[in-house]
Amino acid sequence: MEVFFLDVSQGTCQVILLGARRAIVIDCGTSKDRTVLHFLRRMGIEQVACLVVSHSHDDHSGAAVAILGEYQDRIDRICFVQDNQFLQSAFWLRISDLLKAEILKRNQLVRLEVADRPQLVWEDPSHRAQLRTFSPLAAENLLAQEAGKQNPTSAVLFLDVNARRVMFAADSEVSQWKEIRHSAGQRLPCDIHAVPHHGGAIASTEEELGWLLDKAIAAKVAIVSVGTSNTHGHPRAEVIQAITARGITVMCTQITRQCSDDLEALRPGVLQPITILGRSSQTRDVTRSGNSRNVACAGSVRAVFTNDNLVIDRFDHHQHAVDDLANSASGHPLCRARS
Repeated sequence: MEVFFLDVSQGTCQVILLGARRAIVIDCGTSKDRTVLHFLRRMGIEQVACLVVSHSHDDHSGAAVAILGEYQDRIDRICFVQDNQFLQSAFWLRISDLLKAEILKRNQLVRLEVADRPQLVWEDPSHRAQLRTFSPLAAENLLAQEAGKQNPTSAVLFLDVNARRVMFAADSEVSQWKEIRHSAGQRLPCDIHAVPHHGGAIASTEEELGWLLDKAIAAKVAIVSVGTSNTHGHPRAEVIQAITARGITVMCTQITRQCSDDLEALRPGVLQPITILGRSSQTRDVTRSGNSRNVACAGSVRAVFTNDNLVIDRFDHHQHAVDDLANSASGHPLCRARS
């Protein structure tokens, strides 16, 4: 089994390859992006076991419409959170059309809310593999809808294979993690943690962020899905430094101006060559204002479950490349900064 954290610029998309030309897709990138669709085609995927959309922000849900168009009669389950934008989203409108055309069946749709225990989304008992939702509670979803917010009702999913775990955190906030921690009754370990909200603001105070990393999550590697040219300040320096201060290794899909003064000199990326399909460009690519975009740091990240282990491709190569950048004249990567 393989897990890919696809380089979709400023967005989130994860694909789990199950073998036998089947896959699970968790979030899809923006409506303008076709990376995930090209990736599924390249990998020869014929059946989507689960299409999971954590919430209705376009950088997570947008390209799900294209997947519905390509795989409309080859999707086993469609899993979603009904937040306050869902019924107006292009994703739901396409689902509605497919339901009315009887291409999709009503029992293929699954809401990702949890009650007194995590909700099982998918499992493969023969490989001791489970994908479960740990958040949101129904009440959290309703309160977030009332407040007109999508992030604090994001679906939080855990993939467990044997004794290894990958955590997909979408844009979840600390308020959700307090409920998760209370329900679990313990700090939750994981080998790979997909950092919420592209490394953006998920906690209102430094103390809350510290609580999340000290009391709720025990991660080994933190992967940040982020775009070079994003205007949101992602990833935030205090988030990355709080993560690295706890001995957690950071891998970002793309690099930003916060980490280097000369992004074009780094192109095609910090880790070269780029080996997996992604948005990062091999050649000069700039915004209308002349800022570099789509410069890879780790690019698309591949993690492989092997027996009782979970191995990230080119992990050491990436870390050495970031060390080299930190020692260069123009490099100041956030993940090497001292807090």
